[in-house]
Amino acid sequence: MEADLSALLAVGGDIDGGDILSQKMSIGGPDDRVGLLSGTLNDIFGTPSGISGHGKFNEGDASATREDFYLNGDNISFQPTLFQQLHQRALDLGNGTYSVDAIKEHFKRRYAASKAANTQFYFNVPSAAVVMGAYYFIPGFMSNGTIGAGGIANEASITSFYGAQPARANAWDDYDLMYTHVPERIPEAGWYRRATPMTLVEAVGGILDVYLYALPALGGAGADDSWVVGPLDLPSTPQGLSCFLYNAVYANFPAELFNAVAALAEVVNLVSTTLAPGYLALGCEVNFPDASGANATAGDWESWSETYVGKAKTDAVGSGWYTK
Repeated sequence: MEADLSALLAVGGDIDGGDILSQKMSIGGPDDRVGLLSGTLNDIFGTPSGISGHGKFNEGDASATREDFYLNGDNISFQPTLFQQLHQRALDLGNGTYSVDAIKEHFKRRYAASKAANTQFYFNVPSAAVVMGAYYFIPGFMSNGTIGAGGIANEASITSFYGAQPARANAWDDYDLMYTHVPERIPEAGWYRRATPMTLVEAVGGILDVYLYALPALGGAGADDSWVVGPLDLPSTPQGLSCFLYNAVYANFPAELFNAVAALAEVVNLVSTTLAPGYLALGCEVNFPDASGANATAGDWESWSETYVGKAKTDAVGSGWYTK
């Protein structure tokens, strides 16, 4: 993974899951010791969710092999039935390999099933991009060799990484093959990682490929069983979407940061210095509202934020920002 991609994922996850200033994160769920200014502002912004939390960036609905958090409170456990469905798409579209075409169709079906079953379904940027990116990462990172350069996402490689043990050996072409879960591990022999790091542009290109195939509606379920929309104009090029996602990470800050100007300035300055190099390399405009509080208001921030995350950020019941 190239530095530009790892920085965006790490900073985005830390904004929600941990304390961006101290760069501390709970390795479990929420912990009162973690948060802005050592947790003293948690009453305003909420306690960070930690690595295992269901939040605004690091984890979303419609996972490839996990159930949604709001269905049964378990978004962590491997679901053999969902992996079987992924295996079936590999047979349908990849000749038994977990190709990009196979994972795109699996995502399309998982999105539809998740949206139909989950009354708190949430699929909005930036977390939606992380979800679609995770689908692309299956062939992108788990292939034996480099995808696009002879690498193959074969059954042995993918099942090892997922800890999906088939009920019968050498039965990869069985459409109804069942799986049980065993510890995940790097394939023991004969597997080679990709030769070149995955860049942000490649990852976003993969996200865009998944998105344009399935065309999922961005947004989330509202309190009255309505649908609350996310951003309306998602760019259709990897460079444009990359710049959009940088802005979406920023837009996912709570507007209440304007009630604590000192904290806002520290957070924005730290994130800017971490993300700005990637911004500049892509030719993106650094166009966040003024962070000092001198020339911008909470209203300015909310108006700008709506462009990149839409009303769903605050009005969708599964967003993580929603309050009754």
